Amino acid sequence: MSAGSPRTYSCYGLVLRSDLDLPDLGAPLETSDAPDVTIRFGPLEPPPAGTDPLPYGLWRTGDRCGVEVPDVGRYEARAGREVVIDPVPGADPKAIRLFLLGSVMGAVMMQRDHLVLHGNAVRIGDACAVVVGHSGAGKSTLAAEFDRRGYDVLSDDVVPVDADGNALPGYPRIKLWDDALERLGVGTDGLERINDDHEKFQLPLRRAELAPLPVRWIYVLERHTGTELTTEPVRGAATFGLLHEHTYRNELVHGPDAVARHLQQCARLVAGARVTRVQRPVETMTAGATADTILADTRIDLPQECA
Repeated sequence: MSAGSPRTYSCYGLVLRSDLDLPDLGAPLETSDAPDVTIRFGPLEPPPAGTDPLPYGLWRTGDRCGVEVPDVGRYEARAGREVVIDPVPGADPKAIRLFLLGSVMGAVMMQRDHLVLHGNAVRIGDACAVVVGHSGAGKSTLAAEFDRRGYDVLSDDVVPVDADGNALPGYPRIKLWDDALERLGVGTDGLERINDDHEKFQLPLRRAELAPLPVRWIYVLERHTGTELTTEPVRGAATFGLLHEHTYRNELVHGPDAVARHLQQCARLVAGARVTRVQRPVETMTAGATADTILADTRIDLPQECA
């Protein structure tokens, strides 16, 4: 794939200058500001000798992280300031963007000293709730339900949290399977697939410009075989296990320095945020009922005018 003229975009409060068009991030910026992150094409070799291989084609050594994706290409993130892409000839540009804006940007934000959670962030009052869960837990469907109700979705899938405990606004879109869109009453006509091989679509978000917002609540979506939708507060050491479990690409939290830094980041976050499990019945769970439960729980902490 040949490089075009570099374009400049904004994401997570950063200025990105990219050889790859990134329509997922909205219209390019007209700015002469120096970029925080440069994204370019270039040849890449396999990971350096002695690098521990991690799952899913990931690796990390020093200030470098990378991933190799079959039929797509190699990526390398360097010190949180540069990304190099070496695509497979003929790779689907949508697939190249998908892994760049997922795993690779997640690695970039880790390198920039952020705790990166696998979930979505939703503005509630003057703060935000971060909803985490494993793939298939219904995080993105729930984010779309909040968006439908008029709540701003800061970020979906990749949620970086800065040193002050603020969630950073990300891409103005949500990725949803076709059946989830159908349940939400949204047609797929005019929506772009995430790549040509998946029935998963990009749902654009119509939102105002958002600033970083403090994380006040963290909700962990889980399933159970009962019939009731319940919540359970999480305290103490259990919060750290859950935050590690739901860290985006937690395989990259690798090595003693990275593990120690991640523990510090988690401690800072839970000092100002309440962690709650949301147990959802497998047979009857809906995005609407879950949104109602979360909103009712947040009202415990909200001033009356925000509730």
